[in-house]
This record gives sequence, structure tokens and C-alpha cells, in this order.
Amino acid sequence: MRLALALLLLANPATAQLAAPLGNPDGCARILGQEATKENEVAIVAGHLNLHGAICQITAVQTGTLMATCPGDAEARKQVLGITRSADGTGVTLTLPDGSVEDLAPCE
Repeated sequence: MRLALALLLLANPATAQLAAPLGNPDGCARILGQEATKENEVAIVAGHLNLHGAICQITAVQTGTLMATCPGDAEARKQVLGITRSADGTGVTLTLPDGSVEDLAPCE
């Protein structure tokens, strides 16, 4: 339930600051101010998706889908990713546009 609330909050940037950041190891390292490989980092924080160094604004979260607007040319700007609750229920699993999967856990 808490994760569902966090994802709903992520869809609304005005209230996203209430949601806990989620990330893969490099994404959490970057959020925590540690060394990280930019090409590997994926994180969700404050209504934004950090996708391999690009900061994208989350525009919608619907059942099974996360939509974001990223910097770049018109073809790459709109991103649609799959999103599900992680197997342990503490985070989310994202399916990236290239088909790869990233497990995002709470950053602590």
C-alpha cells in the first residue's frame, strides 16, 4: 500500500517530495552523494526519473506503465517504461524501453 501511494505521489510533482527515493545501486549512490557510474544509474526521486544520467520528469503513472519526458531530441524525449511492484514489495521493477529490467529499492 505504501508503495502504491508513493507511485501515485510520483505522478504529481507537487507532492512527490513525500515519496521515498528508489534506485538501483548506482542510482542510490548518486542520490546519496557517492561515486556512481552515470551510464548505469536509474532512480526515482521527487517526481523525476534519473535514467542513465538524464533527468526526466515523470508525467504519469498508470497500471503497469510509467511515462516520462526526458531531455533530448523529439524522438527520444517521451519515454514509456513498464513498472511493477518488486517481488519483495519494497520497491519497483522498471522495464526500460530497450527491454532491460532494473530493480529499484529504497535508497538508505
